[in-house]
Amino acid sequence: MKVLLSGMSRVRVRQVIWISIIWTCLGALDALNTQAVAFTSFFSIPRTYIFEQFFWVNTLSALLSGIVSGSTFIFFLRPRLRRHSYGFAMVVSSVVVISINFFITILGYELFLSHQIGEGIFDSVFISRTDFLLRAPFYLKNMIFWMLIVLITIWTINVNEKYGPGVLFKLIMGRYHQPREEARIFMFVDIKSSTMIAEKLGHIKFFDLLNDFFRDITNPILYTSGEIYQYVGDEVVVSWAVHEGARNANCIRCFYSMREAIQNQAGRYKEKYGFVPEFKAGLHYGMVTVGEIGVIKRDIVYSGDVLNTAARIQSMCNKFRVKILLSKYLLDKLNLPPHEYASKRMGNIELKGKRQKVELYTFEESLETNAPISIISAT
Repeated sequence: MKVLLSGMSRVRVRQVIWISIIWTCLGALDALNTQAVAFTSFFSIPRTYIFEQFFWVNTLSALLSGIVSGSTFIFFLRPRLRRHSYGFAMVVSSVVVISINFFITILGYELFLSHQIGEGIFDSVFISRTDFLLRAPFYLKNMIFWMLIVLITIWTINVNEKYGPGVLFKLIMGRYHQPREEARIFMFVDIKSSTMIAEKLGHIKFFDLLNDFFRDITNPILYTSGEIYQYVGDEVVVSWAVHEGARNANCIRCFYSMREAIQNQAGRYKEKYGFVPEFKAGLHYGMVTVGEIGVIKRDIVYSGDVLNTAARIQSMCNKFRVKILLSKYLLDKLNLPPHEYASKRMGNIELKGKRQKVELYTFEESLETNAPISIISAT
């Protein structure tokens, strides 16, 4: 399905674009810095050096390195190294990306020299000049500079993934250094019969199940502009800014896209675990307080009755035998596409810990018609 294929790809393409843009700017700045020290006694520059040509060679090499190295790291290395330790993944990624970057940089310099001296790359004069360049402090300075850039880039992307897309930038910019109020949509997603599943599978295999489940639902969450707020046991909390979650009913489309993503992997789940996991979701909307919290480990935390209510709504799914429940307060904000979702009123429900009743809705196709989940032995 296009939705499921494009979600993660869109995020990855955006990351490669940002790497390419930043590296291109840094390549231009590096060329300007080289010009500033070009004729000092320490940095020996070839006599054929012409700043304008060197500037474009250095900048375009940085752009090409950003595209090639960034794509290799984002699309090839990270997905394959995700299951390895952080240290191992960091070392392998750094070595591969630095090697690609060095190769492209050397190629750019060689083309620059070849143009300047008017000789082919296999000419003895050219080889002599290239050897001089690679031994010069000028080249060493550039290589150290780009090694640091590569390491910082890889580290930043890994840390950004740990906090979630966009969270690291908000922390750096201090957006939530002081608490503030925001209107947000929350969806609490919980695997059905998780206690029974854990008993049947054992804790290690159940943990593998959670990892597979969370990995498979990530793409739909990203595609519908959702943010993974927390993993709590077998539960994941997804959040949207109101304009993102309400646009095209993203928060509802997310739930059904997640279901489709799991069903697309039904064969793998049955083979590995003996069943296909099912899940339920509760959604609510309202004002929350958001801000940075913690001393040693800082994080962005949401606080407010909205989260408690969303969690209570999700807990009512079993009672009403439905897969999704949402408050009327949220439903009124969504402007659901006509003929796409048929909502059904479940009534004014008194939720645990709430004084006022909450009017809940579900969707016709989410009504459960099957028996509770059963676990069979995988063959």
